[in-house]
Amino acid sequence: MDFLCLPAPKSPGEKTRYDTSLGLLTKKFIHLLSESEDGVLDLNRAAEVLEVQKRRIYDITNVLEGIQLIRKKSKNNIQWM
Repeated sequence: MDFLCLPAPKSPGEKTRYDTSLGLLTKKFIHLLSESEDGVLDLNRAAEVLEVQKRRIYDITNVLEGIQLIRKKSKNNIQWM
């Protein structure tokens, strides 16, 4: 009956699985991009502001680039299309 046990409550500083989900991170990333000047966003800054590894930012940009919503402007900059 272990499957009925509830997980221990999270401490205030501990992030939940939802807090670190790619879906939520994508929403935050798009919000950051929508507020950027000229629709251009520095990926290093995004990783810093969102407090995630750059690899997670690449996960998002690869999908958005694949569906042609963004394009690479330069090495670390992307832009809305």
